[in-house]
Amino acid sequence: MGPDIYCPIFKVGDILSYAQQNFTELAAKGGVIGIKINWMCDLDKSDDYCNPSYSFTRLDAMSQKSTVSPGYNFRFAKYYKMENGTDYRTLIKAYAIRFDVIVNGNAGKFNMIPTLINMVAAFTSVGVGTVLCDIILLNFLKGAEQYKAKKFEEVSDDPLDSHSNGLYRSQLSLRQTTFKSSDSGAFSIEHYS
Repeated sequence: MGPDIYCPIFKVGDILSYAQQNFTELAAKGGVIGIKINWMCDLDKSDDYCNPSYSFTRLDAMSQKSTVSPGYNFRFAKYYKMENGTDYRTLIKAYAIRFDVIVNGNAGKFNMIPTLINMVAAFTSVGVGTVLCDIILLNFLKGAEQYKAKKFEEVSDDPLDSHSNGLYRSQLSLRQTTFKSSDSGAFSIEHYS
């Protein structure tokens, strides 16, 4: 590879040795060599850190095992006429080394606004936002006791009066008394044992 990493000049022999291929065998039957250029760039850093990396591989490895047509080859014909008017052709089977350049890259730069939008979307999509808000409201704010009293209503086990118009109402009725809770709402084993 030449001194310029952004526009290198590769020798065919060097490429084949990097791909761990034998030039004599490849020249006899042909083959396809992939030159992979990979760019991984962090745009928060200097341009000096955004450099390509090169790798080399043989792409026609499956055809090496095939007895039909191993390597890389193609046929073409040359047509011509003889002096007596007869048409002739010469069919040529050519072997070659083909180079495919494959460029892949990934670049990114940190930005606070898309990060916040993605975090809020993730929290709301899995319901973490409501749990997080409840934890803050139930434990850390001044009006936490009032919020607990409103959030967790106590339900009575007394059935409703059968004469009331409660056909579609629940059998449980809400108590009319206000209740102040010191419980955070978490399940307590001691309360039920």
